[in-house]
Amino acid sequence: MKKIKSLKSFTILEALISLMLMSIIIAVSYALFNLIGKQLSLFNKEHAQVLEYNLFNSAIIRDIENANDYNMINDELILKKYDETQISYIIRNHYILRQNDIKTDTFTLQTINYKLINNTTPNILQKALQIKLNVLQDTITTHYALNKDNSEVINLKYFNED
Repeated sequence: MKKIKSLKSFTILEALISLMLMSIIIAVSYALFNLIGKQLSLFNKEHAQVLEYNLFNSAIIRDIENANDYNMINDELILKKYDETQISYIIRNHYILRQNDIKTDTFTLQTINYKLINNTTPNILQKALQIKLNVLQDTITTHYALNKDNSEVINLKYFNED
């Protein structure tokens, strides 16, 4: 007589349970990767806005420090340097343009309000530019002191030298 060998295999129930466990693991890992991707995208957008503000802030501070004269005409701040070059900042609602002889920079910052403020002190040389910006759903109010050179103001007022 021949002996019948028994085959070792999984039952249909065991195969279904393992398939169900694998599908749950795959679904959870997909949701986790999707959530991490959204968080990374949000972080990159926030980082870009902060970087844009920091670039604008450092550029305007450097330009004001290097300028010896300024003019504010409507929505344009014109900074003049000693070498007769000038840099202009044009302020719009959704961006700020920085133009000079070489290039034009665009800062994509949402501007809420801007104005030129005269100091209440009797010193006529000091004015400040106030700009309110919306960065990361928060309002940032910046003040930039615009100081004309004392000799420049005296010469213009009393001697009218060009």
